[in-house]
Amino acid sequence: MDVVKVSSKGQIVIPKEIREVLGIVPGSRLVVMLTDDGILLKKLEELSVEEISERIEKTVRKMDIDVDRLIEEAIEWSRRQR
Repeated sequence: MDVVKVSSKGQIVIPKEIREVLGIVPGSRLVVMLTDDGILLKKLEELSVEEISERIEKTVRKMDIDVDRLIEEAIEWSRRQR
């Protein structure tokens, strides 16, 4: 366990070992959440469009939704919006 100090601007330094394990580099985005026990910092997962698409597809398949029909409906809706 590490102890860190809060700066006058409310900033903390995440220990190097933790940054390396989590792959936190300058510019990484973190989610900050207040919990009953304190503060939780979590690295924001930055996904590619392909990864997002795969996750959506897996979720939709678990829901037993006809993906092809859903796509057709989306196309029809888009055409009506023009």
